[in-house]
Amino acid sequence: MSVAMAEEMIDANTEFTAFVESCTDEEWRAICRAERWRVGVVAHHVAWGHERAADWINAIRSGIPIPGSPQAHNASNAIKAAQVAGISRGEVVFLARRNVERLVAVLRSLTDADFERAVPFGPARGRPLAIEGLGRSHLDRHLASMRATLRR
Repeated sequence: MSVAMAEEMIDANTEFTAFVESCTDEEWRAICRAERWRVGVVAHHVAWGHERAADWINAIRSGIPIPGSPQAHNASNAIKAAQVAGISRGEVVFLARRNVERLVAVLRSLTDADFERAVPFGPARGRPLAIEGLGRSHLDRHLASMRATLRR
C-alpha cells in the first residue's frame, strides 16, 4: 500500500507541476472561487501541503495527535496565504518537487502496522485521522479548484 501511495503522489505531483508551469501570468493571478485565493497561492498551498502531510504521517505512526482546531488551521492557512501572495510559478514548482520527495520517502517507509493507526486530528475537531486520509486527495481537490477557475 505504501509503494502504491508513493507512486500516486509522484504521478499527481507531476500533473500538478505541469499545470503550474502552463499558467499564464493572468491565470496565476486569477482568484479561485473555493479558496478565495489567487491560483498561485492555492498552488503554493498544495506544494507546502506535501511537507505538512509528511509531518502528519510521522505523527500518526508515532501515535501523536495532530493539535489545533478548525479555526486555528484556517487562520494559519490565511497567514501563510498572505505571506506568499507574490510567489512565482518557479518557486512553487521547486517547492512541490522538493516537498513531494520527502513525502514519497515517508510513504515508502510505512509498514502495514502504520496503516492501522489513527490519531485525533485537531483541525477536524479531533476526528480520527489515518494515513490513508493523507493521500493525494488534498492535491486533487485544490487542482480541481484551480482548473475550474481557469476553465480547463
